[in-house]
Amino acid sequence: MNIQSNSHFKKLLVDIRNHFLLDTSFFVDEEINKEFDPDFSQIYITFFQEGIKPLRWGARRKNIETSIQRIAIKLKENPRLSEFSLDDPNQCRILFEMVVSHSPCNIRNLTTQHISENRFEPGVNGLKFDFEGVPRFFMPTDAITNSIMSVNQLLNHLSKKTGHSKRTNKISERVELMRREPIKYTFIKSIACVSYKEKAISLYRGYPDPLIFDKQVMYETLLKSIDWLVENMREDGRFLYFYDGIKDSQVDLDHPKMVDPLYNNILRHSGGTITLLRGYELTKRDIYLKAAKKSLDFLLSTFKKHRVNNQYACYPFFNNKSKLGGAGIALVALMHYTMQTDDQYYRKQIDGLVRHLLSRVDKDGEMIGYYIHPKFYDGKEIVDPSDKMKKELFSFYYPGEALLGLALYYRHIKTIDKQLKIEIYNKSLKSLDFLVDVRPIKYDYMFDTLPADAWLMQAIEEWIKVDGFKKQNYIDFVFNDTQTLFDHMYTEENAPTPDYVGGFFYHYGDHVYHDASRNEGVIAAYNLAKYLGENELSEKIMGNMLKSAKGLMHTLHSPESTYAHQYPKKSINSFRFKLTRQWVRVDSVQHTACFYARLYQTDFGNVENNNDKKKFILFESENGSFEQFFKKIRLLTPSNNAKKIVIVSEFIDVKKILNGTLDIEMYKTLIQAAQIDCLFTVENFREHVSVLDDISIWKNHADKVESIEGEIINSITPNDIVCVKGVKKSKLPELTEKLRKMLHDMNNNVS
Repeated sequence: MNIQSNSHFKKLLVDIRNHFLLDTSFFVDEEINKEFDPDFSQIYITFFQEGIKPLRWGARRKNIETSIQRIAIKLKENPRLSEFSLDDPNQCRILFEMVVSHSPCNIRNLTTQHISENRFEPGVNGLKFDFEGVPRFFMPTDAITNSIMSVNQLLNHLSKKTGHSKRTNKISERVELMRREPIKYTFIKSIACVSYKEKAISLYRGYPDPLIFDKQVMYETLLKSIDWLVENMREDGRFLYFYDGIKDSQVDLDHPKMVDPLYNNILRHSGGTITLLRGYELTKRDIYLKAAKKSLDFLLSTFKKHRVNNQYACYPFFNNKSKLGGAGIALVALMHYTMQTDDQYYRKQIDGLVRHLLSRVDKDGEMIGYYIHPKFYDGKEIVDPSDKMKKELFSFYYPGEALLGLALYYRHIKTIDKQLKIEIYNKSLKSLDFLVDVRPIKYDYMFDTLPADAWLMQAIEEWIKVDGFKKQNYIDFVFNDTQTLFDHMYTEENAPTPDYVGGFFYHYGDHVYHDASRNEGVIAAYNLAKYLGENELSEKIMGNMLKSAKGLMHTLHSPESTYAHQYPKKSINSFRFKLTRQWVRVDSVQHTACFYARLYQTDFGNVENNNDKKKFILFESENGSFEQFFKKIRLLTPSNNAKKIVIVSEFIDVKKILNGTLDIEMYKTLIQAAQIDCLFTVENFREHVSVLDDISIWKNHADKVESIEGEIINSITPNDIVCVKGVKKSKLPELTEKLRKMLHDMNNNVS
């Protein structure tokens, strides 16, 4: 059941909180009450609070009220209850969950990989298991709170509840024990809600439902995820590589012994740098550029130099390896910096990476996957490897990364040595021929049902614009891989659950892969189709791409969804890999942000091309004081869930602030009373930032109006009220004039 109106849940959660605080009675709404069955409707109530282990109890009595009363009695007996700030909804969150249906389960055939009556869908169904005469429950939301996705993870978790884990340390043996022991299992489904401040959030798979997605939401989300990367950078420019919100751990699960220092990966580091530069490209925010330079400093600290044709060359050396992809993505990152800033500061290293990459192309066009690997040549440089060794060193992804870097260099560096340019051209052409025509034969065993060569798709998108590279086999490669991805995409027609739509599968029935990295290849295909004038194809690609973009929002760690995390603020605005596993890795954030950034730059939902849907109310105030301005906008009420957007400069001439003429407390009160949804500031407002009590409304600041003009316009949605005021010398009237012209054009377009 999906209760559409959260008002049913809101009253219930308020009553539960008051019952614990004041011992008051409560009334359960009929919409919830009718879902209760006294024969099987087990109820659980869980308290969550930052830094405190969750507190939970479950019960089933003759109705919901008496069940909750029983739970309250047991929880009040627990001395840990005093740790929770039940009187503060901003701190203590309450999860209510009730079993509403059950069905048979054959534990020996339990699966997450096939559509069958014994399919375990983590977060959607759970298990009741009778052990030693006592009924126990793995509730659907337990998959979230315990970060569980697979059958093995589930049964390993249950083995700890039954004591079977003490018999062996091997997970495979624990799983087998749980499948074979005479324990009766039953599938269960539930309804659930969780409090969030003063709200009640309906849950599906343990996450807020319904999901909200549009171009503006996507834009705001991608910027917040880039902010997360910035906020979690280390002093030396490294990114936070891995984070588990449930355990509050930064130890990468694939490298559990690497604690000091923590595991890192230089390819994903470069990917994080590219993400910061995508953010800078969209917003021109200095914070992104400064962070990108900081991360580039760390990248360059890993560089080693050598000579190629008696000229300077360089490569990243990290974790005792030099990878083709490491040099390739490093070049892509440095090229994005150069393209966005027109700064030639890193030109020496860029040229050095290009020479190094070209030296890794053999006579047949095959790119050697590693330059240094500890298992070969005693960890020394690998020169002229045998064909057998090439196969051992070959990487499916690295050549595409290298060719993308070379393409960006070839197309966007204005002054390239003539001979070097010829070499880049010839070797890149030969490498593309190898990858598109030879690789499927020589390395056929590396190809799977779901394409995974998004980097090469992006490289071809760039190279196709160079004379001599517009070859049909390259074009076919991109579009064929795109179609194969769509053939392996969950849609509204075939998805086992609604939140699978837009994700991928290797084999139908697989747990969904919401995969932004693959979608970076898809958007390359979209742009290629547009470039070639294939409008029908580009529209088809866009339709599927939007499904994927929306599907990825299910992996967002939002403020509402992170109730089970020990320290939610550490993970909010990041993206995880899977629906129920709470792990974040730097690339799960970077790929999603980069995909969203490129998608945002397309014409989907383009407000400039669809002015009729952009109508808003403009409130401008050139005369009068800022005090009067805020008092007036307090009286304005947007309709249909629209926003109140305010754009201001500093409130008075900044030179006068030394005389104490700005009443900070008065403006704090005025701004709070104005109920502003989005605040944009320009010019010298930073001098007056202390007037903001709630900085969550503050969306962006720029010294120059034109720097965030596009962002402001794109933030406007139908029926918004846009309020503008600046000091005398402000350039905000120029923005006001543009907004006024937009409204004039819209009105003239009305038929």
